[in-house]
Amino acid sequence: MKQRLFSVFVLVVVVATFGFASNGDTINIGGMVPLILQLTVAPDPLADNLPMVATPAADHTQTIAGIEIVTNNTAGWELWVFPVNIVGAGGSALINADTDAIAYTIAYTGTGGGGMVLEGDGLRLGEGAAAAPLGAESAPTETGDLTVTYQQSDSHPAGYYSDQLAIVLRAK
Repeated sequence: MKQRLFSVFVLVVVVATFGFASNGDTINIGGMVPLILQLTVAPDPLADNLPMVATPAADHTQTIAGIEIVTNNTAGWELWVFPVNIVGAGGSALINADTDAIAYTIAYTGTGGGGMVLEGDGLRLGEGAAAAPLGAESAPTETGDLTVTYQQSDSHPAGYYSDQLAIVLRAK
């Protein structure tokens, strides 16, 4: 009896395997589009030689760099600046060798510019959404300027005042 059951089982398996052959199949197709997140910074020649003196004292805004952002990230981007000289409750400053300080603010003038927002040790200057329309030849480009605003005055203590900025583009 057991042998007969085994023979019937083998026959069913063989008939099922060869008797019901498939006449179709499926495949998955796809590919990966890599993230483009490019930042180009073109420093202005005056960035390292800012005009510091004015009589009478006056606020002065100076372009310090041209910025170009290219991304295909549909969630967008954020532009950050990390100054070395963070002073007080969220300000940044140009400082000389004697630690005399001249406070400044920094801004991004592109369409994604959002003002200076201090978060941790960095300043978020702008954000934007940038997704190329399907079929576009290239990822969208955002351009603008990085500017610094500070007070010019001949009453500041003598010396060379400076700060160093790290400029970072992040995907949202």
